[in-house]
Amino acid sequence: MALMHVEFFSKVLALTNSMDIIMPQYDTRDEYPVLWLLHGGGGTQSDWHRFTNIERYVENTGITVIMPYAWMSRYCNMTYGGEYYDFLTTELLEICRNFFPKISAKRELNYIAGLSLGGSGALSLGIRNPDKYGAIGVLSASSIIPLEYLRTVEGGPASPGGTGKKSVNMINFGVEDTGDLVGTEHDVLMYARQNVENKVPLPKIFHAVGTEDHAYPVGLGLKEFFESFPGNPYQYEFHTEPGQHNWDFWDKWIKEFVNMIALQNKEVR
Repeated sequence: MALMHVEFFSKVLALTNSMDIIMPQYDTRDEYPVLWLLHGGGGTQSDWHRFTNIERYVENTGITVIMPYAWMSRYCNMTYGGEYYDFLTTELLEICRNFFPKISAKRELNYIAGLSLGGSGALSLGIRNPDKYGAIGVLSASSIIPLEYLRTVEGGPASPGGTGKKSVNMINFGVEDTGDLVGTEHDVLMYARQNVENKVPLPKIFHAVGTEDHAYPVGLGLKEFFESFPGNPYQYEFHTEPGQHNWDFWDKWIKEFVNMIALQNKEVR
């Protein structure tokens, strides 16, 4: 496997951004499946390969892992900041497919996952773009709009810039209470319902959260929501066990997600 750090200019963000990439080195297949892997709040694109064994888990699967940096954007078009949603769902895909022509553009060979805020981001990006991703991995996500009120801890990530500065919610959404975002472009449950109603191809959803995690009550709320659809159209899977909001849990469950999409990839081939 090859590990690359790439810096590039984003026209959408109007700045130089970065991503880390794990790519097969000797695989001879015509196209590589892609896992778009998102970092948590306050993290960077290097977290996944620093703190987990993701490179070892994708070895011999043919999967390319692309880990972009998205600041504290919550993976949306920010009210006070860059248009990260547009960057991640359109420009980044075009840039990567230009840089690396062997990565697949097929929906069924593209997967998106993340931890914590990145897990929320993966669900949002995946649900809002069911034509782009075949599966979504949601690990320890507590910032699911409109379910944040279920969290067992108050508040969100520390304000960028320190005490007294705009909160992450204000910077991203222009509101303090994400309950005000019901029915807006940030309401992932609304899009999930619309996808089912419109009978579009749906991504498979793999969801894992520990029972000692502050995200656990949100996880149960998300579980109840997806299991309310007759026939389980998202092929929703919920996994839980004793565990906290930490890398021990994420390392174990990203391996399980990789195993799932590797099997899915074999079925596609």
